[in-house]
Amino acid sequence: MKTDKKITLLSTFAEDTLLNERRVVIKKQQGGPAFYLTKIFKKENIALNLITGPKIKVEILMTKTDEFGKVPKKPKTKNIKFSQIKTPFLLISTILNDFDLTNISEFKGIIFLDIQGYVRNGKNFGQKKIWNPSEKIIKNIFCIKGTKEELRYLPSQIIRIQKQKLLIATNGKNGCEIFIFGKKYLIKPQKVIKTKNTIGAGDTFFANFMTQLIKTLDIVDSARYGVEKTSDFLLSKTKL
Repeated sequence: MKTDKKITLLSTFAEDTLLNERRVVIKKQQGGPAFYLTKIFKKENIALNLITGPKIKVEILMTKTDEFGKVPKKPKTKNIKFSQIKTPFLLISTILNDFDLTNISEFKGIIFLDIQGYVRNGKNFGQKKIWNPSEKIIKNIFCIKGTKEELRYLPSQIIRIQKQKLLIATNGKNGCEIFIFGKKYLIKPQKVIKTKNTIGAGDTFFANFMTQLIKTLDIVDSARYGVEKTSDFLLSKTKL
């Protein structure tokens, strides 16, 4: 199966139910990483091969300082025929462990993984879990992206290995820290945007990073682009 598309996206759509601190429903909205990622790829005119599973219902507790997600009903993990994916790039961004990565070595391109779903417990608001994938899986992933908090749930040896490839540690409105083949770069936004609602910011960063990388193959420039576009995204939320 040949394709002229540059990137395959393994991701999940969600129906988000936002709750206040008294557990009262504020509103329901479209969400999930696939929602935010596909929106950016479409805007940037990047042809996309999308592989997704059933839409997942997610509850998000909105506090004065943060958001905490929970998945009331865990979906069944989906098996993927990685050998049939023929795009140069593969981006994986999930809600939980939505896709089985066991046979990921069968994909022959470059793999970018957001670990948000794989370290999310799902049972309680904001709860995390240790993710310790096999050596075979890690060997085949070029880039791992996560928040500084999420990356604490990866074993230290995986972090060390990943810093010699590409590791992206996002830090919310303050930008990100990246390690490229052992070299560290600190990327900060031109202006720090303060907003209570940051839902979708991490996905917005990763999508913009990937679209720029596909166009330029410049990792540092792509990270800067992702940070600035995320600032724009957060600014738009302050105007709601």
